[in-house]
Amino acid sequence: MDLRYCSRSRLPRSILAIPGSLGSQSSNRVLLEALQKLAPGNTEIAIFDGISELPYFNPDFDREGTEAPSSVARLRAQIAEATGLIISTPEYAHGIPGVLKNALDWLVSSPATSK
Repeated sequence: MDLRYCSRSRLPRSILAIPGSLGSQSSNRVLLEALQKLAPGNTEIAIFDGISELPYFNPDFDREGTEAPSSVARLRAQIAEATGLIISTPEYAHGIPGVLKNALDWLVSSPATSK
């Protein structure tokens, strides 16, 4: 992503960054922290730190009329407030790590996305 392009607009930007690795010193997290420092003045990059708190996806906990777990609600709210999303993830067994797949399952299962 060319951060100079983002700085052309004077509008503030709020980007949520999701590391696909749980390691506190993973190269994916370090990359996102570097993006925070390099972002133009009108751009805020927040790193979502709650991916390890998300329960295993269970559609029974996400039906209309039920409340999603608080960690899931927090992820959804932060994404809804953001003007952009960055996911930085390692390859794991020729795919994405299970923890990130779990987070994506919670996002696409939202009753709000089915309307």
